[in-house]
Amino acid sequence: MRIEEVDPFDDAALEAFHAHQARVVSDPYDLVWTLEETRVRARLSDPWVERRYVWARADDGAVVATAELELSLRDNTDSVWADLRIDPRRRAEAGSFVEDLKHRTRLAGRSRLEAEARWAPEESGSPDAELLRVHGFRLGIVEAQRVLDLPADDEHLARLATRAAPHHASYALRTWVGPVPEDVVDAYAALRSVMAVEAPSGEMGWEAEDFPPDRVRHEEREFAAQQRTSVTTVAVQEDGTVVGHSQIVVPGTDPVNAFQWDTLVLPAHRGHRLGLVMKVRNLRAATPALGDRSLLHTWNAAENAPMIAVNETMGFRLVACTGAFRCDL
Repeated sequence: MRIEEVDPFDDAALEAFHAHQARVVSDPYDLVWTLEETRVRARLSDPWVERRYVWARADDGAVVATAELELSLRDNTDSVWADLRIDPRRRAEAGSFVEDLKHRTRLAGRSRLEAEARWAPEESGSPDAELLRVHGFRLGIVEAQRVLDLPADDEHLARLATRAAPHHASYALRTWVGPVPEDVVDAYAALRSVMAVEAPSGEMGWEAEDFPPDRVRHEEREFAAQQRTSVTTVAVQEDGTVVGHSQIVVPGTDPVNAFQWDTLVLPAHRGHRLGLVMKVRNLRAATPALGDRSLLHTWNAAENAPMIAVNETMGFRLVACTGAFRCDL
């Protein structure tokens, strides 16, 4: 078996890499980025994250496993994140690939390799999770994936917004499509920077991200190149302080799926139903961008009962669990 990096500018190799990712999804809700999105991200220079694409190929040329490695350059510089995709028919051969990724992590001067495994809600693990455990990984946190069937019930959303209104009377909501308005980009960037430490992260040990306004603008350029549309709502205190945000991302190259990404309310402002009202407002505002798409996906830490309650109130249903694992080297 040969293990090597893939040149992201080699069209044929990158297409084969992506084809493997798409082929080995474990269930209908196990998603990979589209080829167009992957191509943009692989080739766009990112001052905050270095990405490497590694695959293992058997002697007959078949792809056994792939991993997209993310090396944060300005925060969390002790770790490597691996989006690991293993052909279930060749799992017995994948152990050497996992060991190779650990070796690459050490060569990069990093002391922790992180990866994810997935299982059905009624189960407590999977063969991929067991493979990680056998190779020295331990579970750091479990996230629950939920989906909302689209189009959403707008009358139900309107009722939720009405019921929540008395609880957040001292806050204003502001919504936009596309780039962040210049007058709030600093505050929005500050919220993005603390997402990793304010949201539950179990035993993963993540640090706050370096997320200045320049990174917000970089992400927007990447979205434009990928044909992604973002819809964002923020909560603003009477003095103008931005205290929460929620974002939906709609891929232009995926006609079925859209994503409810971050939702965060700063700790001092919780208890006013801002999480619910921002998500409801944002979903209603995103309706034109969502078009005929049929599924909105979201992920929350399984221990995050308040946000899970919000999602279930809106109509999201549980479809899978994912475990984030870490291996200390």
